[in-house]
Amino acid sequence: MTPILTPTATEVLRCVRETMESGIIPSLSGRTERSNAATIQHMLRFVEHRIDKEGQLLFDEIAYLRDLFPVALDWLAGRPDADALKAAIGRAVDATPDPTVYPSLARLGETVAALRQHVCDLLLLLQAAPERDGQAANLHQKLRDYIVWQLEQEGSIVEPAFIGHGPRR
Repeated sequence: MTPILTPTATEVLRCVRETMESGIIPSLSGRTERSNAATIQHMLRFVEHRIDKEGQLLFDEIAYLRDLFPVALDWLAGRPDADALKAAIGRAVDATPDPTVYPSLARLGETVAALRQHVCDLLLLLQAAPERDGQAANLHQKLRDYIVWQLEQEGSIVEPAFIGHGPRR
């Protein structure tokens, strides 16, 4: 697919990074200056990867949590002390994005932040659940699995930007 606007943001960042690498860094003689330049290169690489992947990662996380939350709602159904959380998670599961509003990274990020807060709230309730509550143990494991998955997703942006490119400083 050919982008409508060229160069793309990723191409602009790559050009800036490559220009630094070939035209600026070789002329730097001080240790601090070279260290700062290396940090800038790492951050530019990180933003390049993030631009390409962040939207899909956020979109996937929203889908993951919306699929996970019905299990939480089943467990919460037996807890009269969690009415507010049940209602909030229910709204999150039932929410449909407005098709007339572009799902910007900021909007997706706000949605993910709210969903992650529900995960934190669930974890707090689960810590107080009796050990013999098998449904709670099942939900707790599903939340652990989500956290592992989420960290792997973030790693897919971070690792290519930093691994194999030398120390940051």
